[in-house]
Amino acid sequence: MIPGLNDERLRELGQGQGFRFACHPGVPCFNQCCRKLSLWLTPYDALRLKRRLGLSSQEFIERYASVETGQNGWPMPMLAMREDDPERTCPFLGEGGCTVYEDRPGACRTYPLGRATKGGASGGPSQEAFFLVREDHCQGFAEGREWTPSQWMQDQGLETYNHVNDLFLPIITRQAPDPDPQIIARKMQMFLMACYDLESFRKFIGGTRFREVFAIPALRLELAESNDLELLKLAFDWLRFAIFTDNTLALRQAS
Repeated sequence: MIPGLNDERLRELGQGQGFRFACHPGVPCFNQCCRKLSLWLTPYDALRLKRRLGLSSQEFIERYASVETGQNGWPMPMLAMREDDPERTCPFLGEGGCTVYEDRPGACRTYPLGRATKGGASGGPSQEAFFLVREDHCQGFAEGREWTPSQWMQDQGLETYNHVNDLFLPIITRQAPDPDPQIIARKMQMFLMACYDLESFRKFIGGTRFREVFAIPALRLELAESNDLELLKLAFDWLRFAIFTDNTLALRQAS
């Protein structure tokens, strides 16, 4: 997540416009950005981190996150900073830097850029824009080579992160419509299971009822049963169908 677009630290980068940046142990501010974070975890962030740590989805959330009210009222996990450290450092910060670097959250990868998207209510983003985030402590702008946003995205391995986050947009950018608070609570539980408890969602799609209701190709179900990323994509489609009645899954025809 990036700050509000009126934040004075942000400067939009125009088409083809670049920036100079590098981050490494030789930069005086190294690891300062890993302190006192307010970092929302996307479903793909949580997937990568729980797999890296060898934890179940529930174990990961219990140990490393707190579920807060996020965008449009959806319950989302926020990375829990270390409470035993007065600087509230990231729980994955070690003496040599990030201990989960290869699976670090998308926001950490994107920095010092912010990526903003428009659209997504039903079919994914229609536009994207990049903003340069200039924080007072960061001295990385005096280091390294020149980058364009696309070069930075590729260098930081963001293709899959951005793709999956864009699939998440049609859910997170809308509110769950219903006047009944009990139904709203149920929808929030569905959201948490599908997006942040993949083991429970895998059991759910393995049930007879799910397969009786939805006409999902056998290959897709087989992939979802063995691959967390494919399972998450199916979870997004199910949520959009179940909560917003989007035409993302097909129903079986009555015999």
